[in-house]
Amino acid sequence: MELDKLSENDHLEEILPIEGWLGEYIQFAKDLEACPRFKFFTACCCLGAAVNNKVWIQRGDAGLLPKLFPNIWVILLAPPGRGHKTSTINMGINCLIEACPEVRILADKLTPEALVQALSEPVGPRERIRIGPRDATGLIKAPELSVFFGRQQYNTGLVALITDLYDYREEWSVETIGRGKNVLKRNCISILGGSTPTWLQKMLPDDAFTGGFMRRFLLVEMPPNYFKRRAYPKNLKESTGWSDIVQGLRTLSIIQGEIGWTPTCAEYYKEYYENLKPTGDEQKDAYLEGEAEQVLRISMLLALSKGELFISLEDFKLAKQIAEVLMEETDPRIERLSTHPRMSVAQDVLSLLRQLGPTPESILLKRVYRTLSLGDSQFYEAVRVLLKTRDIEIIGKPPNTTYRLRKETEK
Repeated sequence: MELDKLSENDHLEEILPIEGWLGEYIQFAKDLEACPRFKFFTACCCLGAAVNNKVWIQRGDAGLLPKLFPNIWVILLAPPGRGHKTSTINMGINCLIEACPEVRILADKLTPEALVQALSEPVGPRERIRIGPRDATGLIKAPELSVFFGRQQYNTGLVALITDLYDYREEWSVETIGRGKNVLKRNCISILGGSTPTWLQKMLPDDAFTGGFMRRFLLVEMPPNYFKRRAYPKNLKESTGWSDIVQGLRTLSIIQGEIGWTPTCAEYYKEYYENLKPTGDEQKDAYLEGEAEQVLRISMLLALSKGELFISLEDFKLAKQIAEVLMEETDPRIERLSTHPRMSVAQDVLSLLRQLGPTPESILLKRVYRTLSLGDSQFYEAVRVLLKTRDIEIIGKPPNTTYRLRKETEK
């Protein structure tokens, strides 16, 4: 990446809310180095976990579709050593713990049996005297998603279990080794994780998209040019505004009931939902299938952030705009994640051309040679494929061969 293209600008910041608790949280954390989108979706995840299954929206007649809660599943994506994923997640979790100590925080390594057991155990003094199954609510904190979801864990059933728990059920039971049957009621879990693009590329199981696992997540990736440095960061927990942020979340956490929407918003949603069309790309369509639910969840959070139990047209349009920006940015990431490892170099070349614009062959080769296990023939194989698929084109002649994205000439 060219150094002169680095910027503190996160273009998503221009449309993020400035009012309500979510707006206050972003403003409170504005001087931290992490990009605004990381702060916003961390706050969204914590707000969703705070209200958990006490707030829902019913789509259509009851019984046809499960209740939809504002519990979003988020993965913050940034290269190794950049993005401040862990510190951003920790700040949000600290706020949640102080505001709502009764919320289960599930972290570190978990087996399927341990997760079920944790979701069925009491939390806090009042829960300990309760008789019968508990509500299966909580937030899974995974700053290093590679530790939490590796291929080994997937093969032992953890991802399959969590995928199954995504959809709401009044009652859910499972047999566990040594503990017999565990019953979970009114499940509603949130996930706040962090990862690097490299890990997702190498470690996710092949059917992570088509199997429905990744469809349940919002991939929130740091803009490639984002760069912010603060030599003397402040401990925000010691600032005067921290107690206001915590109290704000505590106040919102007691809201309960069914969320409605204004008539104009309901009609707008109907037109939006019924006009969502597949792209024809199996992997992308598997991910985009969850777009409407994600928009609704963000809409609910925007409304709740203002203490409201109805979604306005403005809330829905803003949520739709935020989700569409993410979905558009996620397209090339899905291409990478669903590409065979042999063709990963082709995706590297495309990414570089998106960042750098027209680039000489020598520079491209220099940027990717560390990944070439088969020598430069692997690079030229990738280039030939991209030329045949008309994704890129050549300008200039040897020894000044330069490549650029073909779509740039079609605009």
